[in-house]
Amino acid sequence: MTVIGGDHEVDESDAELLAIHVDQLYTLTEGGRIGPEHGPDRSPGPRLYLGGCDTGNVARIGHEVGDETARAIEALVAGEPPLRDPDSTPIHLDGYIELLSREAPVEEQSSGLVYRLPNDLGYEHDVALVSSGTPEGDRLLAVIADRGMPRAMVEVGFLSLDHFWPPWCVALHEGEIASIAFAVRTGAAAAEIGLTTMPAFRGRGFGPAATAGWTSHPSLRGLALFYSTDRTNLASQRVAERLGLRFIGASLRLR
Repeated sequence: MTVIGGDHEVDESDAELLAIHVDQLYTLTEGGRIGPEHGPDRSPGPRLYLGGCDTGNVARIGHEVGDETARAIEALVAGEPPLRDPDSTPIHLDGYIELLSREAPVEEQSSGLVYRLPNDLGYEHDVALVSSGTPEGDRLLAVIADRGMPRAMVEVGFLSLDHFWPPWCVALHEGEIASIAFAVRTGAAAAEIGLTTMPAFRGRGFGPAATAGWTSHPSLRGLALFYSTDRTNLASQRVAERLGLRFIGASLRLR
């Protein structure tokens, strides 16, 4: 782990939360390099992850990056100002891309926002919720297994029940799944939520309700919970705002 404070005194609360967040995103080698994601699909991790809060940055480098390139990247990270704002862009971004491109082209670049998601989040609503590991949840899965995945779910990428990554919580409208919150990544100390709201139900409070319900799932007790989104995903950011989530910092991923 590389925690860089620059000229700032590191506030361990946010810096440590950021470190916990990145460590639940990916499996790590013994040397602290990024392996596959912690998600059920075990997607390949990025070649560089850089996340920052108000008082420092945390960097992780992919296991496939050569040692010489890794050392050069770490030297640039050491001089990187903290990514403290939602629109923060690393001043050495071009340098990271240039170094990685010496080994292989950088095929994907994404910037994200990281929020702290409280456990047992209070959110007033009148939405019907159903969670995994309950009799109601089992009945819902049985109905889908019998009748097939609803068309609206298929259209947003839920092709089978294997995509209901536990623990999950769904918000219902007249028996129809309006939104689903699920564990997109889970590590030993933390978990990150994934949230999908069906197009017909967006902007009506179902996403925030499912998110709040998810934070109360028994299997998440004792874990630090996080909500993160792409910088361009304004709808997801509105959910975070509606729930009053605290912004921790910005992130960069290079693949």
